Amino acid sequence: MAQRRVSISTWQAKSSQRRSVSITYSSCDYDGEDDHHSKSKSYSEEPNMNRQKQNFTHDRKFGSTFSHLRTFDNSEEFLSDQEQKFQEKRKLYIQTVLQKLLNTDLKVDDVPHIGLMGSGGGYRAMVAMSGIINALYDTHILDYILYTAVLSGSSWFISTLYSHPEWPNIHPKDIQNQLKNDISKNPKSISKILTYGWDWFCKKWNGKSWNITTDVFGPMLGDVLIPKRMSCRWSEQRDKLSEGTVPLPLLSAIHAKEEKNTKEFHEWVEFSPYEVSIQHYGAAIDMTNFGSKFDKGLLTQRFDEIPLFEIMGICGSAYTLTHEELLNKDSTNFKTVEKSADPIRIHETNDIEIDSQHSINEGYYSENDDVFDEEDERYGFHQSNISTPSIEELAEMEELFKRICQIRKQEGRKFEEETNGNENDDFNDEANVNRGISQFMHSCSLEGDVEIDGAFDYPKTVVMEQCMKTRRHRAAMVNNPFWNVSFDETDSACRQGKPTSSPKNLMKNDLEKLCLIDAGLAFNSPYPLLFQPGRDVDLILSFDFTDRKKDSNEPFKTLLTAEDWARKHDIKFPKINVDMYEGKDVQELYVFEDENDPECPIIMHFVLVNKDFRLFKKPGVERRESEKENCEFANFTIYDDQKTFHCTNFQYSEENFDRLSQLSEFIVLNNTGQIEACIKKSIKNKQKRQKHERKRHVSSPV
Repeated sequence: MAQRRVSISTWQAKSSQRRSVSITYSSCDYDGEDDHHSKSKSYSEEPNMNRQKQNFTHDRKFGSTFSHLRTFDNSEEFLSDQEQKFQEKRKLYIQTVLQKLLNTDLKVDDVPHIGLMGSGGGYRAMVAMSGIINALYDTHILDYILYTAVLSGSSWFISTLYSHPEWPNIHPKDIQNQLKNDISKNPKSISKILTYGWDWFCKKWNGKSWNITTDVFGPMLGDVLIPKRMSCRWSEQRDKLSEGTVPLPLLSAIHAKEEKNTKEFHEWVEFSPYEVSIQHYGAAIDMTNFGSKFDKGLLTQRFDEIPLFEIMGICGSAYTLTHEELLNKDSTNFKTVEKSADPIRIHETNDIEIDSQHSINEGYYSENDDVFDEEDERYGFHQSNISTPSIEELAEMEELFKRICQIRKQEGRKFEEETNGNENDDFNDEANVNRGISQFMHSCSLEGDVEIDGAFDYPKTVVMEQCMKTRRHRAAMVNNPFWNVSFDETDSACRQGKPTSSPKNLMKNDLEKLCLIDAGLAFNSPYPLLFQPGRDVDLILSFDFTDRKKDSNEPFKTLLTAEDWARKHDIKFPKINVDMYEGKDVQELYVFEDENDPECPIIMHFVLVNKDFRLFKKPGVERRESEKENCEFANFTIYDDQKTFHCTNFQYSEENFDRLSQLSEFIVLNNTGQIEACIKKSIKNKQKRQKHERKRHVSSPV
């Protein structure tokens, strides 16, 4: 990979010369030996920079254009100018490496659009994704990929990878090793906050404007995963994309309503280093303006861009599900057994209409099992399954609280808004600390019969049920860039990108804040991001880490949901025939395609299963008989355990990290031949489409 290092360093130098505003790695705090980093002014030396306000006044009235919104027609012009330029350079890069693979000339127009996709699954997804990136890097398959779309746990690794100041001039294994060290030593504080820390933090921040995602979970997550880069911003990764030598990373969340089920209302939100967009409304803002205030499409008050660790918190906030969603998870489960081409049709009322040739097996499929559901009650948050924390645990929580306040102070956020007279609270004051502990101890022992097994287990008290009726204080609330922009037939934005939803499901134009949560609460793979006009994916390498409850359970839940979504939006998607796999052992890889339709993308569905890894050290290299019998390292399950690799486990031993990451790496290496075969087939499909001058998409998904 030496050639890659030389080319990257070259474009970094040129980039700073040709851009009027150069965003360099210097704003990411990192203790390195490189002169560029050591001489850069650290973020902590520039107080009050982040979240600073800047007011804007406009002389002209609001008209048919929005000076700080980019609007686009949902059937075309989805890609920003920046993404189009990236795509051009990336395809030239891919053309070069593919010609070596194929040992033949290849036109740029024949370069397939390949998307890498990772599902949610907490640290399980993050650790597995680290092994997958290692394998794709070593086999050069990563060089063929145009987009990387991730959500929840997968987004944590991609964020950690791309924000590293040396990426892509460093092997991902080096970043992986640092991550392994960080999460093996991480105290169990994250689990504690998600179990019994909620009430404690409510009292500590009583009367102040806050939410657990961006003010507690995000800082904790960042402090573990990117501790030396807490001031990093997602937009700063643009420079790493400027020569097209790495895929474009896309993070995802959904916009939801505080008290409404995501089945009734949700809108996909995309975070690329270039923009934040809600495709539903055909509108986007520059990533650097994420968090600033807008009015009628105009930037009125600028805040510095929301830090990356807060976005990581948003992307992984599965705990924001409501009580109704928790109760309805199993009641709406379904499995399709398709006998015809007609898909299941789910209406807005959540009634399920099934063709006479379909059947339902209750209790199998839901939107996302990687959130805390009733079945988790048996396992609970296994690290903290107690009703009252000990004095030592309270002391640890106090230290954690101080660290979070320190992070907020460094970010220039001292709860200055909506303080309600508590702005002079001294969180280090011993009297306040003791009072908070006393109040929390009292709240944990109401009538002596309140048992808290987990903050988001099935509610055992009326208090918990009331708490989960709304996402308030749990979900991230950010300034709405579309405030006072009405999305209706008469609005200029809508003439460019008219939403297809009924008026009752449109965003209210007086909505000052957006409620952003984990996209896995819609469904657990970010297919909508890759199926946008202009991205036109020909091949998807989809890695699914969704909880199956048992290793032997069929792994098609998320894939079937994606198929149903695609059919609703008239998007080409291969037929997912699950009948042929019923009763068979779970495989590492399933390939779905429509051999009669070159316009239909190929889906490579990779599954987390310990099958061949038990028997082979490397693909084709068997373990010795003595190793097979005595090798505890390779003899493990992922989902049968429901503890070690459960999505609520926020501390991995180095051995368990190596087990999971090496398993996922093995799965990729074990199937490189099939990946290369599908790449060649996607090239042929693209050539057939071009011969008939066909276009992939008619309209964009919403």
